[in-house]
Amino acid sequence: MPLGVDIPVKEVKRYMGYHGIAGVTPEIEAKINEAVERVSTMSHPRLLIKEFPVTVTEKTVTIHAGSEDVLLESESLCRNLSGCLRVLLLAATIGPSCDMLVRRASVTSAADASIYQACGAAAIESFLDSENDRLKREYEADGLYLRPRFSPGYGDLKLEHQKDWFRLLDISKQIGIELTDSLLMMPTKSVTAIIGIGGDVRRNGCSGCSGCNMRSTCEFSEGRS
Repeated sequence: MPLGVDIPVKEVKRYMGYHGIAGVTPEIEAKINEAVERVSTMSHPRLLIKEFPVTVTEKTVTIHAGSEDVLLESESLCRNLSGCLRVLLLAATIGPSCDMLVRRASVTSAADASIYQACGAAAIESFLDSENDRLKREYEADGLYLRPRFSPGYGDLKLEHQKDWFRLLDISKQIGIELTDSLLMMPTKSVTAIIGIGGDVRRNGCSGCSGCNMRSTCEFSEGRS
């Protein structure tokens, strides 16, 4: 199944490290367009979502998952979820095709491989943005509002919480994403996240690069010029 959403070329360039300083040559532009087309048509996106009640304090978020309570210690996540009584846990992937394209390209050109890496990163984010918009409309129809999605490893939420997502959602069985011992997901173009459900339109949480404690040093930060 194709990706079903557009991959923004601007975002591909950002992931490649272009931030408005250096121009993209016509040759690179053509390779980006080709990569966007191939990643779009060869992707097999899958999405898994489940809703849970939560308790939020100033420093901890507790996900109530049946007989198990999962504690997340993260002040930035607490700010994001302030006032929420329920959350959505999600996992998504665009499938293994992008990883295959990266491997094939790396045999002859590291530069070409980096283009496919950037396309894959932009693709999974574009897919999730589209799904986020769909969920937003559904919840707002019931008078509820979604907070910005927040992933393990973002801000001060430890990456090791990936294990909680995989356990609570049974991700490997449900949509085929595997978690390595080093906490990397396979296929690599996969994402886990939490989205708060609130009763008002406040946007007091973190959104985008501005909320990450690595924003000043990350080469992919939206705030870099």
